[in-house]
Amino acid sequence: MDDHSETQNSAESGRLDARQRRPVLLIVLGLLLLAESFVVLAVGAWQITQLLQAPPEIYSSAIALIVMVLAAGLWVLVTAIGVFRLRPWTRGSALTWQVLQIIVAICCFQGIFGSPDDGWPLLIAGLLGIALLLAPQVVAVTRREI
Repeated sequence: MDDHSETQNSAESGRLDARQRRPVLLIVLGLLLLAESFVVLAVGAWQITQLLQAPPEIYSSAIALIVMVLAAGLWVLVTAIGVFRLRPWTRGSALTWQVLQIIVAICCFQGIFGSPDDGWPLLIAGLLGIALLLAPQVVAVTRREI
């Protein structure tokens, strides 16, 4: 019975150690992802208000776009929560999001989406996110030992 309580205490102290050892760069990454998710969800809410104010040419496309934007916002929000919980799957999810964000920024620079001015914040946030994801401190904390 004493062995069980010692194992339980060591497991609890391991969790506490993990909380205390969160690197600053991991916290910055989590905050960046939270901010990005709030922006994407705000864009989705803005699209809903636009749908209600002015009728689109094709309702099905407008609704599909809104659903995709809201799904992306929820995806990034779940990823941010996973980063704060030190989940190893978050690196792949966050990296995918940052790459997609950089692709949209490049499309803004080319005039496909928005204007070039819209692309700069996306590019800076995407590159910052990738740099944080590849920081050795973040990789060490989120690595899954097999």
